[in-house]
Amino acid sequence: MNKDHLLEELYERRAHAELMGGEKRVAKQEACGKKTARARIAMLVDMGSFTEYGQLATHESGRGYAQGVEEVSAADGVVCGVAKINGGPVVVVAEDFTVKAGTYGIVHGRKKRRMVKLALQERLPVVWLLDGAGARAQEMIGEGLPEGINYLLMAELSGIAPQVAVVMGPSAGDSSLIAALSQFIIMVRPLAMLAAGGPPIVKAATGQEISKEDLGGADIHCRISGVADNAVETEEEAILLAKRFLSYLPVNAWQYPPRMDTSDPDDRLCEDLVDIVPSNPRSPYNMKKIIHRVVDDESFFEIKPEHAMELIVGFARMDGHPTGFVANQPMVGAGSITAAAARKARHFIDMCNAYHVPLVFLQDVPGLMPGPISEHAGALRPGLALTYSLAWANVPRVTVVIRKAFGYGACAMAGAGAGQSVVLAWPGADFGSLPPTSAILSAHARELDQAENREVLMTELLERYQKCSGAFQAAQVFNIDDVIDPRETRTRINRALEMSRLRRSEPARPPMRAGVMP
Repeated sequence: MNKDHLLEELYERRAHAELMGGEKRVAKQEACGKKTARARIAMLVDMGSFTEYGQLATHESGRGYAQGVEEVSAADGVVCGVAKINGGPVVVVAEDFTVKAGTYGIVHGRKKRRMVKLALQERLPVVWLLDGAGARAQEMIGEGLPEGINYLLMAELSGIAPQVAVVMGPSAGDSSLIAALSQFIIMVRPLAMLAAGGPPIVKAATGQEISKEDLGGADIHCRISGVADNAVETEEEAILLAKRFLSYLPVNAWQYPPRMDTSDPDDRLCEDLVDIVPSNPRSPYNMKKIIHRVVDDESFFEIKPEHAMELIVGFARMDGHPTGFVANQPMVGAGSITAAAARKARHFIDMCNAYHVPLVFLQDVPGLMPGPISEHAGALRPGLALTYSLAWANVPRVTVVIRKAFGYGACAMAGAGAGQSVVLAWPGADFGSLPPTSAILSAHARELDQAENREVLMTELLERYQKCSGAFQAAQVFNIDDVIDPRETRTRINRALEMSRLRRSEPARPPMRAGVMP
């Protein structure tokens, strides 16, 4: 075969791969409101930056060409390669539902494995665009004991470079496992699903009939289970969210997070913070208002906004530098630490530590959530896992007590002695091993039971306890570094973080501990 024929065949094969599953299947995909794998990649990456790997791969190993190109599975149902996002290099893997429903076959799996190995070797982030229906049964039968090498490689990459999963369709089996191992998971309503096995598998195994949405839709995983992070309504929103997430992190753990000029003065006073916290200590307020006023304008990026809402976590910029925020939300459960909230915070702290992102804790916590529901959920262990992550974190930390910080909940939220660059409190803040009312009921139970007027004695005891507690008392005994005017909060956090950045070594190094556990 001469060179002209070889080139002709090359371009024929390329053209076939570009067609994906063919016009009919592409049209069906688009009729469902979903874009194709190649269209999704084009939305995600910088224009003209995508270089494809394995474009000519096919599960038929080329035999289909002897029978006609229509018999060949284009790119074997997964389009992958390297590209740039916002100018930074990334690996991109997009399952192609128009080819065998994006299912996992031998060559398909080989391509995914190659891309994770490449990302590990070159220390590159990976963005997964997931829309696959699990294993390709006809290929996988007879393959012997299943291999977990893909997932082991992803685990190795965790903490080396960020991994983002964008779930854009009914993703089961391999696709769901890839998502679960990623550090940030986006689901597109209403078509996205994550499940170990889809509805047909569930029915075959248990006899139960269930819809994709009720089995593993965005509401299940972004609100209830916490497996996924953020839900959006369109693929365009999902792509923008993935790009924004990556903008807060370095390309890999050998770099520091990128600074961006936000033109927001680092010493800006937050005048309206004085009136946000109610005088009544039991009245709720929205902690997000404080976060939005303290951080650089419009820079707060909340993660898991619908799950475990008693705790807020997310990235923001302080003087242009990426910073992680962990804050109690008094609007939900008084901001108590639940099992779900602790798992949410633990994962976020691990992620910040892996990629050298400083942490700011805003405390208004009554403690670990008490009661049988909390105990049945095993809140003690995830609560202490949160402390475990704090113990291993070596990024700068700042704690600001906004209103209250009691018991183990305060310890879990980086209480005294947690290696902070500074510990600050607002004037109305209160501290202790127990909230005053609980402490009095425990320590003075007999006196209260025997008192002629229980309410009067309770008031007297509260006043007595309050005289020897609070922010000024803590400052007097140097349990905290300073009591500040709420309006100074942004300035004081920025000063502490500026000081802490001086400790950075060049170049950056990954933490000694393993990366970001699922």
